[in-house]
Amino acid sequence: MWPWCGIRTGQPTDEVTPVADIVFAFDPAIHRPIAVPQGVSAEIAETITTAAVAALEQAAAVASKANAGGLVLCGRILDPARSSPAQAARLRQVIISLAARGCRTVLLADDNSFCHDISRMLGEPRGLFFVTPLAPLEFEVRGLAIEIVSAHGPSGAGSAAAFTAAASPLHRRIVIGWDSALWNPEPWTPDEPEYGVAPTPAILPSAAAFASAAAASTAWSQPGTFWIWASRHRQSLPPGVHFLPALQARAIDEASAGNCCTLTLLDREPREASADDDGFATPHADWRGTWHEVPTHRVSWRTVSVESPAGGDEELATTIWGALENLPADRQPVLEIVRCSVACGTSVARRVRIGEIAAETLARVRDLYDAKSFRVWCQEIVAEPTESLAPLGHARSGSRPGSTTSFSSALADIVTLVEQSQAIPADQAREAGWLALELIESV
Repeated sequence: MWPWCGIRTGQPTDEVTPVADIVFAFDPAIHRPIAVPQGVSAEIAETITTAAVAALEQAAAVASKANAGGLVLCGRILDPARSSPAQAARLRQVIISLAARGCRTVLLADDNSFCHDISRMLGEPRGLFFVTPLAPLEFEVRGLAIEIVSAHGPSGAGSAAAFTAAASPLHRRIVIGWDSALWNPEPWTPDEPEYGVAPTPAILPSAAAFASAAAASTAWSQPGTFWIWASRHRQSLPPGVHFLPALQARAIDEASAGNCCTLTLLDREPREASADDDGFATPHADWRGTWHEVPTHRVSWRTVSVESPAGGDEELATTIWGALENLPADRQPVLEIVRCSVACGTSVARRVRIGEIAAETLARVRDLYDAKSFRVWCQEIVAEPTESLAPLGHARSGSRPGSTTSFSSALADIVTLVEQSQAIPADQAREAGWLALELIESV
């Protein structure tokens, strides 16, 4: 885990009531709170442990303020086998509160057993609905028929085969797919049995497969269909597929700090009431262009880079604190977890020195933390692990005597070859190379 640092928050702005008919939220996973690093205060620990459920409640607040017709949840929501009664109670309260305002809560599930288990755990609250790969859900919002379809089966084949009817002008079909990237801390899949085979990221099913299945489906290719792909992983999506990030990030390498997304399907322009008003609304002319992200995260991650100063921990702490003070103010009540990266060039001795004074420097920086003016917690101070080793190699140094050691040059050449072969990500290859050099230097 990374050490913590806080950032000043700006003055709150006047809230603007969003306009939306459907709110979408991905992977709240409220049964898996974010791990709390050691040494944090009780206030910070509380913010971190409640961030997942607070993000879900923020998405529900967006739906409530917008008078939306539905809050659609996909990904991990609440595991009946490992969740606590308190976590179930907070999800139940979200569903009941939205139902009181005429808003449905729609859960996308992999199979019927999950629907039964979660329904029993929550006490079958009013306003709770389910979607499975073989059973979509259709409901109306002010006269417009909306169909929610899950593509989380094998390439969405079940849903695509079951629904081939063309959508009418007063019908919107919303197809949702997602992957399980970054759900677990392990970056690679474990099933790579052959030696020399590069592992592949665990992000299946893929957005490309989802888009191909959607384009090939006679049901999903209708003009009234809207495609959504949800993931924690950064990726480029095919044309026509809209990205849905997670409600709350759990690490710095995610696609977004945390957002829900809104979609406006109906014209919300005010009109004068008449005696023959039937309560129906006009479909929004540019409804595809109304896809918007709304922040829901309570914790975010950031890397702050500084140049390595001369001197010891006091000089480094002053440099880091100056960089933190210059960070742009976040206008949301968000706690930022900061990793401080110190650039050392090709000086292995300086990298070792940074490791030696990191603990003292971190203590000095944390002593300046003020929860009233800053919402930043400095979690870690490290020598920049992704700096290139190429200047140490034979090609760059020219093999001049005394320019580098033979071991450093050979290792730098190996890292460069690994980067070019793309057997593993370049940042991991460089980090491993620097660790080896630092180990030799410190012996």
